[in-house]
Amino acid sequence: MQKSKGYTLAILAVLFWSFNVIVAKYFANTFTPWQISFYRWFFASITLIPFTLGDIIKKKDVIIKNFNIIFWLSITGIVLMNTFSYIAGDTISAVEMSLIGVMGPVFIIILSRIFYDIHISTKQIWGIIISFIGVITIVLHGKLLSNNFLFKIGDFWMLLLALSFGIYSVIMIKRPKEISQTTLLSCIVLLGTAIILPFFLWDSFYHPVCDKWDMLSVGTLLYMGIFNSVLSYLFWNMSLDIIGGVKASIIYYLMPIFSSIEAYFFLGERIYSTQIYGGILVLLGIFLTNEKKKM
Repeated sequence: MQKSKGYTLAILAVLFWSFNVIVAKYFANTFTPWQISFYRWFFASITLIPFTLGDIIKKKDVIIKNFNIIFWLSITGIVLMNTFSYIAGDTISAVEMSLIGVMGPVFIIILSRIFYDIHISTKQIWGIIISFIGVITIVLHGKLLSNNFLFKIGDFWMLLLALSFGIYSVIMIKRPKEISQTTLLSCIVLLGTAIILPFFLWDSFYHPVCDKWDMLSVGTLLYMGIFNSVLSYLFWNMSLDIIGGVKASIIYYLMPIFSSIEAYFFLGERIYSTQIYGGILVLLGIFLTNEKKKM
């Protein structure tokens, strides 16, 4: 029963996260990437503060001592990772965004080897190679041996997003254990929102947002702030405690499947055969890189 709860929480977290690329496409011609990021994390901040302010004050010495870790978690996880997806939304489809973005765990394996000297097995090396071929298939639209292809800048931004996810996850290994997951998330979100603020103000000076509001936009941003940014993280952390990181990571790779279905129904995007083949290769490669060793 407890394991079923863990899987359910993990699936809900991934489902909430999967809408991020849909929002990136939906707002591509309405708000700038910095504006979307600021509103998303501002709503997340005011949602978290009432529940965590007391603990933040109580643990302020530990927070100050670990400020360097919290700062880089904010930069990679809040400021860069999400903004990259909103920038990519200008040039590539939501399906393509989700398929390339799921490369993040492969970067975790590589960075863990570089910074923590964690052994990479032969199976994991093959997984990295297969995932790379899958991404190339998606980016080049299957024209691996042809010069007749168009590399879109959005592909590059999504690869940077995946790299940011990898860096964020590797830094998270060093997180201060004296701070609860919810309080740590609150600190990361608050600092990230403060860092995004000057970029938001600069952007809004040249791209005013006063005439761009409607009920759907407000509702979407509220969803992003509450479900996509708060509940998803909390559900994911709870699932990690119940079923562990290995099993939860397999659930994470449902994200491109969710995003592709959502893009088809909400955005009317077509799903091409090269995206299907490339996506299968990416998922196969990631499965190999994350397969638990037999004891």
